[in-house]
Amino acid sequence: MVIVGIDPGLGTTGWAVVTGAAEHPVLAAYGAIHTDPSRDPAERLLVIFERIRELLSIHRPEEVAIEDVFLAKDTRAALALGQARGAAMLGAAVGGMVVRSYSPREIKQSVTGNGRASKEQVAYMVERLLGLSGPPRPADCADAAAIALCHLHRRDAAKVESASH
Repeated sequence: MVIVGIDPGLGTTGWAVVTGAAEHPVLAAYGAIHTDPSRDPAERLLVIFERIRELLSIHRPEEVAIEDVFLAKDTRAALALGQARGAAMLGAAVGGMVVRSYSPREIKQSVTGNGRASKEQVAYMVERLLGLSGPPRPADCADAAAIALCHLHRRDAAKVESASH
């Protein structure tokens, strides 16, 4: 199984490719898409869209997992996040990918066992679950790996559940 996790953001969109099964996941690749804040927002969204399409054509995942938009104190930040998320989802959908969304709470719960875990706790568990010597950097990449791990866990749990019925 090859899963791409995406942590969307207009300035930085983190991504991670996780392979294998939930019991033995492997971080195959990760990175960040950076956009220039001095550029027009539409140009920045196009960069996200194109880079997502590019990375999916290189890594050829079976599925894509992305973080849901959370409520932010700053309306502008929430809007920019939603736009970046839309550009990333469109990039995946144009490539024919199945895209699954998870809330920040679901991701934290899946990776740490605590839906209110801190970013540091999530990064630490990503490091442990993937057998790394440190969390992926920047933090957006560790978050993207957590999103991919969440999807892998949910997917495997659904298989077990359907096999027991």
